[in-house]
Amino acid sequence: MRNKIVFFSAIFLLFTGISFAQNATDALRYSSVNYFGSARFTAMGGAFGAVGADFSTLSINPAGLGLYKTSEVVFSPFVYNTQTKSSFFGTHASDDKYNFSFTNMGGVLTAEYPNRLDQPGWRNVQFGFGYNRLLDFNNRVLIEGFNDQNSLLTGYVEYANKYGIERNSPEELAEKANLIFYDDATQRFYCDMPNGGVLQRKAISTEGSMNEIVLSAAANYSDKLYLGVTFGFPTFRYYEESVYSEADVENRNEYFRSLTLRQQLETTGTGFNLKAGIIARPVDWLRVGVAYHSPTFFTNMHDTWSSQLDSYFDKEIEDKSVTSRLGEYDYELTAPSKVIGSAAVLIGKMGLISADYQFVDYRNAKLRPTADFLDVNNSIENSFSTQNIIRVGTEWRFGPFSTRAGYSLYESPFANNINDAERKTWSLGVGYRENNFYLDFAYAHATSSEKYFMYDPMNGTSQPAPTLNYTGNMAVMTLGFKF
Repeated sequence: MRNKIVFFSAIFLLFTGISFAQNATDALRYSSVNYFGSARFTAMGGAFGAVGADFSTLSINPAGLGLYKTSEVVFSPFVYNTQTKSSFFGTHASDDKYNFSFTNMGGVLTAEYPNRLDQPGWRNVQFGFGYNRLLDFNNRVLIEGFNDQNSLLTGYVEYANKYGIERNSPEELAEKANLIFYDDATQRFYCDMPNGGVLQRKAISTEGSMNEIVLSAAANYSDKLYLGVTFGFPTFRYYEESVYSEADVENRNEYFRSLTLRQQLETTGTGFNLKAGIIARPVDWLRVGVAYHSPTFFTNMHDTWSSQLDSYFDKEIEDKSVTSRLGEYDYELTAPSKVIGSAAVLIGKMGLISADYQFVDYRNAKLRPTADFLDVNNSIENSFSTQNIIRVGTEWRFGPFSTRAGYSLYESPFANNINDAERKTWSLGVGYRENNFYLDFAYAHATSSEKYFMYDPMNGTSQPAPTLNYTGNMAVMTLGFKF
């Protein structure tokens, strides 16, 4: 299997080109979880590992379920806008996309132990069920610039001269489209514009999401110790479509005029994991928590992909449109485990300040069967690193009203400064609570930047990488009913 190493965009999706084989990109795309949640959770930056009593905690620290005193149902619709600005050879371009869905939806059932006395003992048990959103893949990217250094075909030629032309490979499509050609005299492949001089454009549209179905249980011991466990069943669909083009706008070549490469990729999968957590309250004003997330085992990953390459020429060379056969592949992915430590300081009934620290090692991600993915798994170990994630939040109450704010920092998952992809999020929110219902609103603003490779750098072709600057804006509303 051809191992294509491309790089990862760490803001809710991967800004990489479609390849014809499963690779390290897939492992990172589906392992790097960005927790969505209720409006309260969002407004406080997701720092809920020790706060609890919010449905979002079922996917963070299930011990938080143990802080519920009443039963409730909850749902959280959201509107999400992503915008990406690119800079490539001095040319700036941008595109954006809107999405409407739900960050979570579910219910909690709470029961008291009978004949409870005011002495140490188990006070409550809770059960939760529903789903939380983990990733949102919806986005659009537009890149444009005049490349005077090389072409997409430069890499095709280099690969073909080193390894020959594989069946149904990009090089085979290019040869059938008359874009690369073989010279019998030199016994080498060539293309018309190996040194560039072409206007390059690429438009990428992605859609889909990863949602986790959660089944949770928790218990409360003397309002001092809370234990919880969640069985998680993430399911996702990722769809990417890209249109890449090159054009000889300065008429430097007497034959070549332009090419257009259209590619589609769809990946679906389901998995399972186990989360266990504990929250302790050593004194009334302090809660501390720790949670462990087992590796997530995606046992039925399925990819389908296709490509169409169109070529256009000025003279006697025939224009061509070549389509690859539909590619399909089934495989497995093990996403790495996570550890989360949390603390929350309660300031009477006025407010609270909370913080979470999360650690994950992306080098532990694995594609299977191992024999097929040996090179890819080696690439994962060499390209990725550990990631430290910090989330902080605060909430202040004024009667039935609350104000909230939060911040989160996701370090880059890459090793050796291969790419950036650090993500920062700022958030604000308000809420209103009565005995039987509550209504919360939140706004979150996320930023990130990265280098993006227009085409596969594996052949050693030197290529300048466009800079992508990402902005995400999300508005969430949560409505909950207690009973």
